[in-house]
Amino acid sequence: MVSDTEHSRKPAGARGGLPPALTDRIGFLLGRAHLAHLEIAAPLLGKLGLAGKEMGALAILVSEGPASQQQLSQRQGIDRTTMVAVVDALEHEGLVERRRDPTDRRAYSLHPTAKGRRALSRANEAAERAEDQFLAPLSPPERTQLKAFLRRLLS
Repeated sequence: MVSDTEHSRKPAGARGGLPPALTDRIGFLLGRAHLAHLEIAAPLLGKLGLAGKEMGALAILVSEGPASQQQLSQRQGIDRTTMVAVVDALEHEGLVERRRDPTDRRAYSLHPTAKGRRALSRANEAAERAEDQFLAPLSPPERTQLKAFLRRLLS
C-alpha cells in the first residue's frame, strides 16, 4: 500500500496530475517522466555550465575513448546538427579537443581534456543527486527494476 507521504513526493513535472485519457499510453508517460527529470537535472547541470547532451557526450568520450563527431552522434542517439552544437560548446569551454585522426587525415577525433574529465566527475555527482530526487517515490529495488526494464526495451 502506498502511503500519503509517498503520494506527496511527485516530481515537479507531475504537477496538475496526469490526464486520465493518457495514463495508459507509454509514449506519454515516458515523455512526461523525461520532462519531470529534466526539471530537476537541468538546473543542477546548468550550475556546472553543462547541458545534459554535453554531459552525455563527455561521458561517452571518457568511458569509450576518442570518437568522431559522427560516431558520437550515433552512440548518443542525437542528430548531426545538434551534435555540432554540443561539440562546439564543449570545445569552446575547453572540455574536448579535436585532433586529426591518425588513420584518416581528413577526419578529426574528439578527445576529452583533463578539464573535461573533472567537469564530468562533478556532473556525475549532480546527475546522481537529480536521479535520487526524481526517483524518491521508488524503493531501491524498484529503481533497479525500472532501469532494467528500460535497458531491455532499448536493447
